[in-house]
Amino acid sequence: MDQAPPPPEVYEYEPSGGGWYGIPSWGYLVYTVFWVWMMVDAYRRYGLGPWMLILFFFNLSSVVYFVIHARSIFTGTLRGGGDGPGLFGLGLRAKIRKAEQQMRMADTPAAREELAELYYQAKRYSDCETLFKRALEYGENAEAHYYVGLCRLAQNDAAGAFPHFEKVMAADKKLRFGLAWWRYAECLRALGRVPEALEELRQLHRAFPRPLTEFAYARGLAEAGEKEKARRVIEEMLATSQNAPREDRVYLSEGRTLLKTLG
Repeated sequence: MDQAPPPPEVYEYEPSGGGWYGIPSWGYLVYTVFWVWMMVDAYRRYGLGPWMLILFFFNLSSVVYFVIHARSIFTGTLRGGGDGPGLFGLGLRAKIRKAEQQMRMADTPAAREELAELYYQAKRYSDCETLFKRALEYGENAEAHYYVGLCRLAQNDAAGAFPHFEKVMAADKKLRFGLAWWRYAECLRALGRVPEALEELRQLHRAFPRPLTEFAYARGLAEAGEKEKARRVIEEMLATSQNAPREDRVYLSEGRTLLKTLG
C-alpha cells in the first residue's frame, strides 16, 4: 500500500532587519539624525538657499555637504567664521578651556578679551560682560563697550545696551566695518525710536552697502509704511549681490521673502 507523501516543510520567515536600501533600521535612524543635523547646519549658514533644497530633496547629499563643511563644523565656525559656534559648539568648548588656562597663567588684557569673545560665541553673556566690564575699569575701550552692548541686547535689555553703543558711535562709528553701527540702529529700533533708527540705517546702508545693512534698511522702511522705497532697496540689493559675503546670504533669502509681502 502506497504511503501518503510527507507534508511539505514549513519554513518560518525570519526578517533580516534590513531597512532603507538594505541598511538596518538602527542605521537608518542614525542616518536620519545625521541628515537633520546637516540641514540645520545648512540653514544656520545659508538660510533657505540652494543647499537647503538639495539636502531636503536628496538626503544622500548630506554626506557631500558634511565632507565640504567638516572643518568648519568641528572647529565651531559659522557663516564664514563670523557669527558664532557650529551646531553643537564642537571645538568651541576646547577653545574656551585653553583660553581660561592661558588667562590663569597670564591675566593680560589680550587674554581677557580673547576669552570674553569666546564666551560671547558660546552665549555665556554674563561671563562675557563681566570680563569686558573689567576692561573698562582701565579706561574707555570701544570694543569693550561694543561687546557689553551686544550682551545686553542678547538678554533683551536694549535700554542697558544703548549707553554702550552710544559710546561706540562717539568713538568710532565704523567699528567692525559697520557692524557696531548696525547694532546701534537695531538698539534704537528696539527702544521704539523708529525714525532715528531709520535715519541711521539709511546712512549705514550707503556707507557699507551689503545685504545685511540693505535688508535692515528695507525692513525699517516697510515697517514705517514706505513700501515702495523698501521694494527699490530690496530689488537693488538682489541685483548687486553677486559678491556678497557668505554670512550675508541669509539676508538675501529674507529679502526675497520680504519682497513678496510688499505687493
